Amino acid sequence: MQTDYELILTPDNIPVLSKQNAATFHQQAKERIMEHGGAFEYVEVIKFFAALDKQISGDKTSKIEPDNEFLDYLREEIKRQGNGGDKAEYKTERGVKFTLAEVGTVYDFSKCNDPKYLDLLLAVEGAKTELKLYQDFLKTVPTKGLEVRRGDELITIYPPSKSSKSSFKVSLPK
Repeated sequence: MQTDYELILTPDNIPVLSKQNAATFHQQAKERIMEHGGAFEYVEVIKFFAALDKQISGDKTSKIEPDNEFLDYLREEIKRQGNGGDKAEYKTERGVKFTLAEVGTVYDFSKCNDPKYLDLLLAVEGAKTELKLYQDFLKTVPTKGLEVRRGDELITIYPPSKSSKSSFKVSLPK
């Protein structure tokens, strides 16, 4: 199962760290794994580096806070080793570019003291709660349907369709 995927290397024979090389590397690794095994080890390493990324950048789902001390250090290094300023940029020997950027602007509306905003917020929260309760009810509707009256009209409602996707989970030890 040989393909024409070829890694792009630097003059020092180090893979260029690019999106294309990541795709090529994966294709080559996949082909080798399909022929010789090693799938678990490959995914273990990938999941380890994904966990490292969460340790640096944070992850709301896992309730991991960003490492702000390290992130601040990186920003200072980009300024120091890059071209300076608010939009400083630093490029590594492997071509990876680090650029200072403002990301994730957040607005705090709690300080607006606007009664209309608060009314709308309460209405939205009430509608979300009501929708969740109604969705829970719809899950209990029998598959043959349930007749309900809407004004002068009698309609048949049905439960939501349900599907799932088969995959696998990987858990690193603590």
